[in-house]
Amino acid sequence: LFNKESTFKQETTVFVEQIQDLATLATAKGHIKVVIEQEDNKLFGKDISLNFPGTKRELLLVVPATVIAGVDLSAVTSEDIIVNEEQKELEITLPRATFIQDPAISMDEVKTFSDEGLFRSEAKWAEGFDLAAEAQQQILDEASEIGLLQSAEQSAEKVLKGFFSNIGYTVEITFE
Repeated sequence: LFNKESTFKQETTVFVEQIQDLATLATAKGHIKVVIEQEDNKLFGKDISLNFPGTKRELLLVVPATVIAGVDLSAVTSEDIIVNEEQKELEITLPRATFIQDPAISMDEVKTFSDEGLFRSEAKWAEGFDLAAEAQQQILDEASEIGLLQSAEQSAEKVLKGFFSNIGYTVEITFE
Protein backbone atom coordinates (compact mmCIF):
# COMPACT_ATOMS: atom_id res chain seq x y z
CA LEU A 1 0.00 0.00 0.00
CA PHE A 2 1.11 3.55 -0.71
CA ASN A 3 1.32 5.67 2.45
CA LYS A 4 1.35 9.38 1.55
CA GLU A 5 2.44 10.55 5.04
CA SER A 6 5.33 8.10 5.17
CA THR A 7 6.50 9.17 1.69
CA PHE A 8 6.25 12.83 2.69
CA LYS A 9 8.40 12.25 5.79
CA GLN A 10 10.97 10.37 3.74
CA GLU A 11 11.14 13.21 1.19
CA THR A 12 11.50 15.83 3.93
CA THR A 13 14.27 13.79 5.54
CA VAL A 14 16.08 13.62 2.21
CA PHE A 15 15.80 17.41 1.82
CA VAL A 16 17.12 17.94 5.36
CA GLU A 17 20.11 15.68 4.69
CA GLN A 18 20.85 17.46 1.40
CA ILE A 19 20.75 20.87 3.10
CA GLN A 20 22.97 19.72 5.96
CA ASP A 21 25.50 18.39 3.41
CA LEU A 22 25.78 21.92 1.96
CA ALA A 23 26.71 23.45 5.33
CA THR A 24 30.24 24.51 4.41
CA LEU A 25 29.11 26.38 1.30
CA ALA A 26 26.94 28.96 3.05
CA THR A 27 29.71 31.32 4.12
CA ALA A 28 31.21 34.72 3.47
CA LYS A 29 34.79 35.76 4.16
CA GLY A 30 35.94 39.27 4.93
CA HIS A 31 39.43 40.75 5.11
CA ILE A 32 39.30 43.54 7.68
CA LYS A 33 41.87 46.05 8.90
CA VAL A 34 41.30 48.00 12.10
CA VAL A 35 43.41 50.65 13.77
CA ILE A 36 44.04 50.43 17.51
CA GLU A 37 45.14 53.60 19.24
CA GLN A 38 46.75 53.73 22.67
CA GLU A 39 48.37 56.47 24.69
CA ASP A 40 50.24 56.28 27.96
CA ASN A 41 52.74 58.14 30.15
CA LYS A 42 55.61 56.22 31.68
CA LEU A 43 58.88 57.22 33.27
CA PHE A 44 61.51 54.50 33.66
CA GLY A 45 58.87 51.84 33.00
CA LYS A 46 56.41 53.15 35.63
CA ASP A 47 53.00 54.67 34.87
CA ILE A 48 52.81 58.31 35.90
CA SER A 49 49.74 60.52 36.05
CA LEU A 50 51.43 63.68 34.76
CA ASN A 51 52.26 64.38 31.14
CA PHE A 52 55.91 64.98 31.94
CA PRO A 53 57.82 66.08 28.80
CA GLY A 54 59.27 63.07 27.01
CA THR A 55 57.07 60.48 28.73
CA LYS A 56 53.97 60.45 26.53
CA ARG A 57 53.74 57.73 23.91
CA GLU A 58 51.13 57.28 21.25
CA LEU A 59 50.92 53.88 19.65
CA LEU A 60 48.92 52.94 16.56
CA LEU A 61 48.52 49.39 15.36
CA VAL A 62 47.04 48.42 12.03
CA VAL A 63 45.63 44.95 12.59
CA PRO A 64 44.60 42.86 9.56
CA ALA A 65 42.33 39.88 10.08
CA THR A 66 40.16 37.41 8.24
CA VAL A 67 36.60 36.91 9.46
CA ILE A 68 34.30 34.12 8.34
CA ALA A 69 30.54 34.33 8.71
CA GLY A 70 28.13 31.56 7.89
CA VAL A 71 24.68 30.09 8.17
CA ASP A 72 24.62 26.86 10.16
CA LEU A 73 22.75 24.62 7.72
CA SER A 74 23.47 21.62 9.91
CA ALA A 75 20.87 23.02 12.34
CA VAL A 76 18.05 22.66 9.77
CA THR A 77 15.43 20.06 10.74
CA SER A 78 12.29 18.74 9.06
CA GLU A 79 10.32 21.35 11.02
CA ASP A 80 12.16 24.05 9.06
CA ILE A 81 11.01 22.78 5.65
CA ILE A 82 7.58 22.89 4.05
CA VAL A 83 7.33 20.77 0.91
CA ASN A 84 4.69 21.41 -1.75
CA GLU A 85 5.21 18.40 -4.01
CA GLU A 86 2.47 19.37 -6.49
CA GLN A 87 3.97 22.83 -7.12
CA LYS A 88 7.57 21.58 -6.68
CA GLU A 89 8.17 24.28 -4.06
CA LEU A 90 10.14 24.31 -0.84
CA GLU A 91 9.82 26.84 1.96
CA ILE A 92 12.92 26.70 4.13
CA THR A 93 13.51 28.59 7.37
CA LEU A 94 17.19 29.06 8.17
CA PRO A 95 18.95 30.38 11.26
CA ARG A 96 20.51 33.85 10.96
CA ALA A 97 24.18 34.04 9.96
CA THR A 98 26.77 34.25 12.72
CA PHE A 99 30.54 34.56 12.91
CA ILE A 100 31.88 31.03 12.64
CA GLN A 101 35.10 31.62 14.55
CA ASP A 102 37.13 34.35 16.22
CA PRO A 103 38.83 36.66 13.74
CA ALA A 104 42.08 35.17 12.42
CA ILE A 105 44.54 37.99 13.02
CA SER A 106 47.54 38.01 10.67
CA MET A 107 50.11 38.71 13.39
CA ASP A 108 53.00 38.79 10.93
CA GLU A 109 51.25 41.64 9.08
CA VAL A 110 50.42 43.83 12.11
CA LYS A 111 52.00 47.24 11.58
CA THR A 112 53.05 49.33 14.59
CA PHE A 113 53.46 53.09 14.45
CA SER A 114 54.61 55.00 17.51
CA ASP A 115 55.58 58.51 18.47
CA GLU A 116 58.18 57.80 21.15
CA GLY A 117 59.17 60.31 23.80
CA LEU A 118 62.69 61.00 24.99
CA PHE A 119 62.65 58.53 27.90
CA ARG A 120 60.74 55.82 26.11
CA SER A 121 61.87 52.63 24.48
CA GLU A 122 60.34 51.51 21.20
CA ALA A 123 57.10 49.56 21.22
CA LYS A 124 57.73 45.96 22.18
CA TRP A 125 56.18 43.22 20.06
CA ALA A 126 54.58 41.77 23.19
CA GLU A 127 52.62 45.01 23.58
CA GLY A 128 51.58 44.74 19.93
CA PHE A 129 50.30 41.21 20.43
CA ASP A 130 48.30 42.29 23.51
CA LEU A 131 46.78 45.19 21.60
CA ALA A 132 46.01 43.00 18.59
CA ALA A 133 44.13 40.62 20.87
CA GLU A 134 42.04 43.59 22.06
CA ALA A 135 41.19 44.33 18.42
CA GLN A 136 39.00 41.24 17.98
CA GLN A 137 35.72 42.91 19.04
CA GLN A 138 36.51 45.92 16.90
CA ILE A 139 37.13 43.58 13.94
CA LEU A 140 33.79 41.82 14.47
CA ASP A 141 32.02 45.20 14.71
CA GLU A 142 33.63 46.30 11.44
CA ALA A 143 32.69 43.00 9.77
CA SER A 144 29.07 43.55 10.85
CA GLU A 145 29.11 47.12 9.54
CA ILE A 146 30.30 46.05 6.09
CA GLY A 147 27.48 43.49 5.87
CA LEU A 148 29.43 40.25 6.18
CA LEU A 149 26.55 38.49 7.97
CA GLN A 150 24.11 39.55 5.23
CA SER A 151 26.57 38.29 2.60
CA ALA A 152 26.65 34.88 4.31
CA GLU A 153 22.84 34.76 4.27
CA GLN A 154 22.77 35.71 0.58
CA SER A 155 25.33 32.97 -0.07
CA ALA A 156 23.19 30.40 1.76
CA GLU A 157 20.10 31.46 -0.19
CA LYS A 158 21.95 31.33 -3.52
CA VAL A 159 23.42 27.88 -2.79
CA LEU A 160 20.09 26.37 -1.75
CA LYS A 161 18.10 27.91 -4.60
CA GLY A 162 20.69 26.75 -7.12
CA PHE A 163 20.95 23.28 -5.65
CA PHE A 164 17.22 22.61 -5.57
CA SER A 165 16.52 24.21 -8.97
CA ASN A 166 18.73 21.46 -10.43
CA ILE A 167 16.13 18.92 -9.31
CA GLY A 168 13.16 21.03 -10.38
CA TYR A 169 12.19 22.82 -7.14
CA THR A 170 11.76 26.51 -6.46
CA VAL A 171 12.81 27.62 -3.01
CA GLU A 172 11.59 30.38 -0.72
CA ILE A 173 14.04 31.17 2.11
CA THR A 174 13.32 33.00 5.35
CA PHE A 175 15.75 33.68 8.19
CA GLU A 176 14.85 33.56 11.87
